[in-house]
Amino acid sequence: MLTKPPIEELLPKAESRYTLAMLVAKRARQLVDGAQPMVEAEGPNLVTLACEEIVSGKVVGVPGIHSPVVPLRPEIEEARRLAREQAENQASMDAFIEPIINPPPAAEPEQGDELIAFLKSTEDNDDETNTDIADETDTTDVADVTDVSEEDIEDLRALDGDDEVSDDKEISTDETEADEE
Repeated sequence: MLTKPPIEELLPKAESRYTLAMLVAKRARQLVDGAQPMVEAEGPNLVTLACEEIVSGKVVGVPGIHSPVVPLRPEIEEARRLAREQAENQASMDAFIEPIINPPPAAEPEQGDELIAFLKSTEDNDDETNTDIADETDTTDVADVTDVSEEDIEDLRALDGDDEVSDDKEISTDETEADEE
């Protein structure tokens, strides 16, 4: 039972007992959610505080549907602001990371696109090759090299697997084993 403030002081502030109960309930909910009290609180009960605000004329019932702006306590406002900023930062981070983690599927190239890309790359390679050759000042032809001996030629043939290796150059495995002992 409400004793302070008396109900007789509250009834003139509302049209009926029902609207008074709704007004007290809405203001008490605002106080629970973190609204700043408009009068000095004598006790911890938020319903009593809401009734005291109505009696003092700080809270007035307005008929109809309204969404009033209620100033909150500084610590509640700061906590909500930080939560809102953190949510915005997380959303922007998710928007930045999502294309990296799950890249959109690449558009499939048309039939002629591969051929065009290949021709362009060969044209670029041809240009680079021609400039490389033109830049070289010391060019020697392979036919001009005379330092190749007959032994080198025979070794190359042996590596290639040609059977035309001369008999005097072949070393049998028996002779190498005798030399090792």
